[in-house]
Amino acid sequence: MATDTWSDSYLSAGGLVYSTYLANQVSTYQRLADRISYALGWPIVNLELHGNQVYTNIAQSVEFFSKYAGYTEEHLVFDSDKYTRGKGLDIAELLTITPELTATYESTIEVTTKTTTEVATTTGKDFNADSEGTFISLFEFNVGDAAVDPSEYTFTVTLEDSNAQVSKALVIAVSGDTASESADVSLTQYGDVFTTSTEIFEVSSVPGIKTEQVGGSYTNSVSVGIVLGSEMTKAGAVNANRNAVSTDATTTQQLTSQKPIIGNFDDLTRQKRKVIDVYSHEEASSNSLNTLFTIEQTLAQQTYFSYAMGNYGFDLVSWYILKQWLETREKMLSTKRYFKFDERTQHLVLLPEPRAGERFYGCVSCYVEKPIRDIIKEPWVFQYALALTKITLGRVRGKFGNAQLFGGTNLDTSILQEGLQEKKELEEMMTTGGSTGFGDGAPPMFFVG
Repeated sequence: MATDTWSDSYLSAGGLVYSTYLANQVSTYQRLADRISYALGWPIVNLELHGNQVYTNIAQSVEFFSKYAGYTEEHLVFDSDKYTRGKGLDIAELLTITPELTATYESTIEVTTKTTTEVATTTGKDFNADSEGTFISLFEFNVGDAAVDPSEYTFTVTLEDSNAQVSKALVIAVSGDTASESADVSLTQYGDVFTTSTEIFEVSSVPGIKTEQVGGSYTNSVSVGIVLGSEMTKAGAVNANRNAVSTDATTTQQLTSQKPIIGNFDDLTRQKRKVIDVYSHEEASSNSLNTLFTIEQTLAQQTYFSYAMGNYGFDLVSWYILKQWLETREKMLSTKRYFKFDERTQHLVLLPEPRAGERFYGCVSCYVEKPIRDIIKEPWVFQYALALTKITLGRVRGKFGNAQLFGGTNLDTSILQEGLQEKKELEEMMTTGGSTGFGDGAPPMFFVG
């Protein structure tokens, strides 16, 4: 075994190689690409591949998995005021107003602020007119053992039409002192001033990959920058400066930050999570069991009497049949709304549509795509991306299949057929073998058509 080729820095970094299904260390495309390369024999064997080819295969694997299995079940709050007649309702509006997806909790940590005399650092970048939604990194720094780097940032964006925005943000980054503790970045944006109708950008921070240094010290790279708004179609420039917080002595204090419980935002795609499908829409109603003089309340009383007064009234079986009759009545008289959902436009359409001045609330049950950081941890995603990479590598080598290598041998192109076979088996597993034991894929449900 050629142990002399092993990387000591890689093997000593427990945060990279010590991994379980629930404590998975694959957090980036780069980390997953490394696993694929090692599985194909690198660095002992040269791979005739470009890095972008591997990343593209990973992206295809994520897309396939997210279509069939990579989702969570969510129940969104429906507000008819956000509905547009003739167009429908943008499902992203429901993701924004649903408490479970926007709620936060308080996290309190003790930090040590070190004495520093660092002066302000300035930088700037230009961006094109098609840069909407793009993250522009302006500052990068490393966080060490139990060290805190509190800094105030000021960002100024000026567009080509002379519109501008100025925002400030306080960023505090904390890194744990063990491999199992992840870095924590707290960002507070304030002092926003802009001349447009909406904000031009938001300040954002991205923690990088934690690595172990010599002597058991852990660091984490942090990028601080801005995310341009989705409607930003003008070119411009961003200028920024960073002022490190200065103290006369080392102090210890408690910091409290707000963190999302679940989150409606995918930090890698920098977009709100997408809804795969809507399976239920229920409106709030005044015709419930607890409302007097309604059909539901009258029928429910008959059921209560059957158990309280002997043979008077009817049983739960009869109640169930009556409920089915009521649902059929709603459909026939068009008192219950139908819905249809377009996954491409992310628009939910109700039939009949809400009338002008009519406002009601309801609940939309749907399946929402998981963030990419969760999907790339799935074993199926690695296996499928590996199969696609084998196909890519086999096709590259097939072009030079007749070429003679040193020693009179030829390039081995059998990896192409190996990849095609694995790809077929994995696709069959995904589309026909869904069960509660495979990823998040629910078992197929029977229906009458």
